[in-house]
Amino acid sequence: MSDKAEAKRKLREAEERIKGELKEVEESVRREAKEARERAKREAEETKERAKREAEEAKKAKEAEERVRKEAEWVARERAKKEAEEARERAKREAEEAKKAREAEARAKKEAELAARERAKREAEEAKERDKREAEEAKERAKREVEEAKKAKEAEARAKKEAELAARERAKREAGEAKKAREAEERVRREAEWAASVRGKREAEEAKERAKREAEEAKKAREAEARAKKEVELAAKERAKREAEEAKERAKRGAEEVSAELYEGRVELVISSPVDLGQMKKLEEALRHVQDLRLLLIGGSLDEGIKIVVSAGKPIPLVSILREMPPVAQVVKKGKEIQVSLKANL
Repeated sequence: MSDKAEAKRKLREAEERIKGELKEVEESVRREAKEARERAKREAEETKERAKREAEEAKKAKEAEERVRKEAEWVARERAKKEAEEARERAKREAEEAKKAREAEARAKKEAELAARERAKREAEEAKERDKREAEEAKERAKREVEEAKKAKEAEARAKKEAELAARERAKREAGEAKKAREAEERVRREAEWAASVRGKREAEEAKERAKREAEEAKKAREAEARAKKEVELAAKERAKREAEEAKERAKRGAEEVSAELYEGRVELVISSPVDLGQMKKLEEALRHVQDLRLLLIGGSLDEGIKIVVSAGKPIPLVSILREMPPVAQVVKKGKEIQVSLKANL
């Protein structure tokens, strides 16, 4: 009877242990699922905020271009006015030369206005195309992030399902083994009683020894099952970790591809506002020291943002070079332009 009670006690302990393990697995899965949902929500909010900032920056760039165009027209008008006054002064001396000068001036003014209109039209079309590309890139990034979050969620669901299946299988096996152990104990008990009544003490001892061996074998089977369960759970966790690392590696490779892109010829750098004067001077100095790169033009204001035009004599990884400069906080490629954010000068 003591062996039977012991078997029952072991069975109860096994059931309690299984319940505890199931509870721990479910709690872990719920916690991981909650973290994944929160992470996906944060990433979606960051993407939305990024898209909003990019739209505002595009608007500011367009306004800056409009101001530059107006300033160029004003300068052209002032220059034309001055030239007209000089032409009238010369007309007092030589009428024929003044007439030719006025005709040349009219032609130059017409060509300048035509060139200004063409340039404004071209810049507006380029800005529109850039905005379209940036919106499509933002949409594609958001789509990829949603897909990655979906894959992570599916991996968590698979891990949970596998853990539950393993736990159910283990419970089923342990119940079967416990049943077999009880049957074996009952059989051994009957055999022992029979042996004691018929063959004597020696056969009863042999029956007890067989019962002991069967109990040991059942214990080893349960231990082997526990090891298998741990291996399944570890494999599921490793798979989820590997998938997360692969997603991170894909994002890293995308950033490295942008950094490695080569630029040649005329390139516009848009410095995001507000701009710190000290950091701006450091950036200019760093740009002047870049081999095969010439600083052509600097325009804009500290409050509204600055545009720098540079020219690369041969293909160079300009994004990667900018990211290594001390005053630079962030570099983002936007169409043909490069958006640069400077560090705060503390």
